[in-house]
Amino acid sequence: MISFQRKLLIMLTTLFVVSFLLVGMFITASISNDMKVSIKRTMAQDAKVINAYRKNADFNALMKVYEREHAYKILVEKNNKTLFVSDGLKPQDFEKMLSKYTTGLSDDNDFRYDTEERIGIYKVSYGDSVIYLLHESNMLSILNTTSWKYITLILVTIMPILYFIVRYINKSYIQPIKEVTYASKLLASGNYKVRVPESNVTETKDLFISTNILARTLQDFMNEQKLQRNRLETILQNIPSATMLVNNYGEVLIANETYLKQFNRGNPIARDHYDNVVESTDVKRMIKEAIATEKPVSEALEMKVNVHKKFFDVSVVPVLSKKRKRIEGIVIVLHDITQLKTLEQMRKDFVANVSHELKTPITSIKGFAETLLDGAKEEPETLEMFLNIILKESNRIQVLVSELLELSKIEQANHFKMSKVNVPQKVFNSVEVVHPLAEKKNIKFNLQLEKDLYVLAEPSKLKQVMINLLSNAVNYSPENAQITVKTFLMDGECIVEIIDEGIGIAPDETERIFERFYRVDKARSRDSGGTGLGLAIVKHIIEVFNGEIEVESELGKGSTFRIKLKQFLY
Repeated sequence: MISFQRKLLIMLTTLFVVSFLLVGMFITASISNDMKVSIKRTMAQDAKVINAYRKNADFNALMKVYEREHAYKILVEKNNKTLFVSDGLKPQDFEKMLSKYTTGLSDDNDFRYDTEERIGIYKVSYGDSVIYLLHESNMLSILNTTSWKYITLILVTIMPILYFIVRYINKSYIQPIKEVTYASKLLASGNYKVRVPESNVTETKDLFISTNILARTLQDFMNEQKLQRNRLETILQNIPSATMLVNNYGEVLIANETYLKQFNRGNPIARDHYDNVVESTDVKRMIKEAIATEKPVSEALEMKVNVHKKFFDVSVVPVLSKKRKRIEGIVIVLHDITQLKTLEQMRKDFVANVSHELKTPITSIKGFAETLLDGAKEEPETLEMFLNIILKESNRIQVLVSELLELSKIEQANHFKMSKVNVPQKVFNSVEVVHPLAEKKNIKFNLQLEKDLYVLAEPSKLKQVMINLLSNAVNYSPENAQITVKTFLMDGECIVEIIDEGIGIAPDETERIFERFYRVDKARSRDSGGTGLGLAIVKHIIEVFNGEIEVESELGKGSTFRIKLKQFLY
């Protein structure tokens, strides 16, 4: 592509060359006409002089002198008779030469000029006399050549000046426009840091200043927009509720981390219509209702997230324009109230379970006490049996109250004194405590303990956890069974696994065994003296240690309880 400078130079050069050619042609044509007129006038005057000499007696002598002094070839005729003719020429030669540049016969008063041969021929009649003059002159050619020479010289002189003029125009006007154009492209692409060096040319100075002001304004506007967006994103990302923004076209603009973790497994959401992003039909219904009514919509919904059922307080709020004439977007907020619902249900279950657990021993104590008062105390054997039962039920109440108080203290977690604990050693010590109970059922322990695995915990509470799990494994295992205990390191975590060959747990009960007062085998648990709080205490202790507890079980084949605690290296 030819640059503007070259285009302008070519155009101006062509214009000047054509103009000078036309001027040169006009000048040469004017000079030729003027010279021919001048030659004709001179020859006409000379013809008059010759005609005047015709009356002189020495006419021929005078003609020869005149011919020599004025460089003429002369023919003078009278009544078709030759009075004088220049040497070497015949009368018919003059007429022939004159008629060479005309069509047909020549006139009585003719002038012809041969530019190529540089010869002027003039014929004039005076009554019965005719005078022919022939004059050779290169003056016209010299003038034409000189004119073209000066025209060419002027043109050659002007060309460098023209080049510098074009260069100046390009540098002063075109180049600044190119710079502004380039800067405008950068601004259009989002590079607002670009600046144009200000020009000294008055015509382009304002353009440069305006472009720089525009760039600064756009940069300030973009910085402010980025700041506002960062603030908005920071606020959204730190909102504990799952939040999503939808524009007026229904496209998802942004979703905070809480939403991504709860509903999209932590993966980013592509910019798509909310129908393809939101899975809950109830939330979609609420969005459509908010758009239709242009009013906030709030409901408490039960939703399935992955494999869990959760409760959310859902609010869908339309974002209206300043004049509230149209919707500019939708804000969807899903506040997880599962824990509140769970706590509320736990409170109800807790009151019901405590009432139930206390009602049974209290009823037994009251019944046996009334029986004794009715006369059974007079029978020694009956008295001793009833008193033993009353003592046993009282112990159950005491144990229940003690475990409730223990669970309350664990939930507060204020009295725990954390220290470095050797997990394999603590597991081994716990097995020693439970071993007498296992011997009664001829249960063997298979210990697979890696050495030197340390965690940050309270030693007594960690031992309590191990003893509780080991005791459950013994209580729910048949005679002559085997209990496998493992400790190992995996992914920076200390793992403790207790594997039994007991009755197992149904799949629908594995999620509830850590609830308070929940028993897999209720009759057997009561016979063994269990309160249903052991696994709840275990779960709370492990959570205080920032760990996790899992269970895998199959009915009739046994259960595996797995504890995960972060390894303590220092």
